[in-house]
Amino acid sequence: VIEKTSNGFKVSVGSVAHPMEDKHYIEWIELVADGSAYRQFLKPGQAPEAEFCIQASQVSAREYCNVHGLWKADS
Repeated sequence: VIEKTSNGFKVSVGSVAHPMEDKHYIEWIELVADGSAYRQFLKPGQAPEAEFCIQASQVSAREYCNVHGLWKADS
């Protein structure tokens, strides 16, 4: 889920939060904004979300789950 915020964009993995357990978690979230990529790495126990303090007109997001692989979301 990509949400526009006052500071930029917030990306949350899943309308219901994705598990963030030792054996099943989101390794990273990447925001592609106007042709540039921004990535935030996550660890088990953290919330499956990332905030990117940038401005852009076109964005999409990709997330990598250590069990299910790569997922992509468009805004």
